[in-house]
Amino acid sequence: MINQELINPQSIVVVGGSNNVHKPGGRLVRNLLDGKYNGELYVVNARETEVQGVKSYPGVEDIPATDLAIISIPGKSCPAVVEVLAKEKA
Repeated sequence: MINQELINPQSIVVVGGSNNVHKPGGRLVRNLLDGKYNGELYVVNARETEVQGVKSYPGVEDIPATDLAIISIPGKSCPAVVEVLAKEKA
């Protein structure tokens, strides 16, 4: 079922966002910024405090609740991230 948070999210987190726009996470952040996304934008990147001008959080545990997550990290790390997002950040 498609819900309002998917169609018109008020907040988005890019897990694995990067300053390098040649990486998938960097391109995602750049597209959201260039597309003038109006909601709250969060980035999770353990190595950066700021990604393309957006505050970066060290882990998904540290972000506020969010409507939509875009995950751009290696597959082996995804299950733990999804679990935290689904249980604590929904």
